[in-house]
Parts: sequence; C-alpha cells; structure tokens
Amino acid sequence: MNIDSDIFIDLNDIINNTIEGILIIEDGFIKNLNKPLLDILGYENKNEIIGNLATGILIPTSNDKFIKFNSQLFQELSIITKNGEIIPTIIKIKDINYHNNEYKMVSILDLREVKEKENIFLHQSKHAAMGEMISMIAHQWRQPLTFISTIITRLKFKNNTNNLDKNLLNEKFEEIDNHIQYMSNTIDDFRNFFKQDKQKTLISLDEIIIIVKNMILDSFQLENIQIIVENKKLNKLNIFKNDVIQVVLNILNNAKDAFISKNIKNPIINIYFAENDKEQFIYIQDNAGGIDEFYIKNIFVPYFSTKNEKNGTGLGLYICKTIVEKNLNGKINVENKNDGVLFTIKLTK
Repeated sequence: MNIDSDIFIDLNDIINNTIEGILIIEDGFIKNLNKPLLDILGYENKNEIIGNLATGILIPTSNDKFIKFNSQLFQELSIITKNGEIIPTIIKIKDINYHNNEYKMVSILDLREVKEKENIFLHQSKHAAMGEMISMIAHQWRQPLTFISTIITRLKFKNNTNNLDKNLLNEKFEEIDNHIQYMSNTIDDFRNFFKQDKQKTLISLDEIIIIVKNMILDSFQLENIQIIVENKKLNKLNIFKNDVIQVVLNILNNAKDAFISKNIKNPIINIYFAENDKEQFIYIQDNAGGIDEFYIKNIFVPYFSTKNEKNGTGLGLYICKTIVEKNLNGKINVENKNDGVLFTIKLTK
C-alpha cells in the first residue's frame, strides 16, 4: 500500500461525512484531507493540494488564541482558500501513528457563520442600550440649552429696554455658538459610537477614555458621581475605537447602578493606566463596596446578573468579555479591591 496516497483510505467514508475538515500532515507536508475541507478550501481535487506544505493553507494568528469548549482546548487560526479568501477557524491537532509512521491529524471547524452571527449580536447590543444613550444625550444637552435660553432672555430684555449694544450682542452670539458646537460634538460622539467599526483607528486609550467621560459626565454628575481620570499620555494603538468605548461605558454604567442601589456616599470612579513594551492596561476602580465572591466568579458568564430581574439581563459583562477577547485581542479581569471593584482591561500592542 502506498501510504502517501492511500493513508486511511479505509476510513474515507467516515471522515468525508464529518462536519469538520480533516487534514493529515507528515513532517509539515499535506498527505491527505477529507471532502468537507476540500469544499471549504475551494479545490476540486485533493491531488491539487496533497504534497504541499501545510503552512500554505494554515495561517497562525499574530498571537496564539485558544478556546476552551467542553474541557477541550482548541486553537484559533485562519485558513486560506484556493481563491485567496481568509476563513476563521478553530483547530484541534492530534498525533497519530499509522504503519509505524508519525502523522498529525488536524480537525478544522469553519467559523464564518459563527463569526457573522457574533458580530450581529455585538452590534445589536449597542442598539439595545439606545434608550439609555438618549437619556445621556438629554443630560448632556440640558445645561447648554439652559444657558442658551438664559442668554436669549437677557438679550430680549436688553432689546426691550433699548440697552442692547453691538458688542454685547456679538459676545452673546459667540457664547450661543460655543454651546451649539458643544451640543453638535455630543451628537457626533454618540452617532460615531453606533456606527459599526469596519476599520481600526489609530488612537490612544487615554483619548478614548476622555471621549467616554464627555459622553456620560452630565448624567453621572446628576448622581454626584465623580470620575477621576489619570492624566497620562499613552502610545497610540491601531484599534476598534467603538469597541473600547462600548466596554468602558458598560463598566461605568454598572458602577453607577451599584452606587445608586447601595446609596453610596461620595461615589468615586478612578480610571488609570499602565503600559509596557507589549501591552497597555486600563484600570477602572470604584468605591461601591465590592461584589460578593460568589457573584464575582460568575460575572462574565452569559445570563448571570447581580441586578434584579427587572434591571439585569446578565449579558452586559459577557458582551464586554467577548468584545475584549475576540475584537480587541485582549483580556478583562475583575476583582474586589479597596472597598470596591477593580476592572482591568489588558490590550496587546
């Protein structure tokens, strides 16, 4: 029997009916593959690919990613098709011995449909928070609208008493213009947040945090919540900006809910940063009294919520974890610290 061409030929009927692709490799070269993988790769005949280096179709990620499912560990990477399409997959590699020869059997699962549904789910999660966002916009606009109304009332009074001079008029017009510009910038911040990121933006994490702070400042001040951001300049990252905004907004809104439900006096949120050659860190620390150890161990589990049934879906922090790990190539961690909760977001440069 010619092992190179007929390896596992007696198992072909089985492996050709699996849902995953199967690749047989010897010393880095492709020795066999099943029909599902042939279809994924877009080849008509397996002889087009047998004998080629496996690295010709298997593309490792820049950082090794592993997915744990049912106690099994799978590696996430991409494969390249005959026409050059890059397909996300997860793989499992097993060493096997056949006729005293050592081979590697690679099981490959196509993740395109999963990734597409995941992206839709993450985008829909933004729109699920639209009501809260509209409330934030209302808070952001309330003060400048009050100022504009006061200015107009004063100008009317001056005009009715014939005390309106050109210099005062120009001064008040400039003030009105500044308030309108602030309101316009607020709308831009929220409108950009709801756009689905298709390209990464070169921006620093400290700049993103300032954007988030400006979006929520008025609504948090209404609850007497202080947000203190460390004045530290970080190197810029090429990153999906709106994904970072969504994660930070979710964490801050959770902290606000905790402050209100626990009636915390002098509520404060501290946001600070760290950076080394390979990573950047965002730390978000509140003084809301911490979370019970049972809850904190499950806080990233889907549909697990520390809020009451009416106010909590249990998806917010699960979505945060998904965004950080899948879209931002990072890690998120939570712990009780200093009579509060500390979230750590680690992003790879």
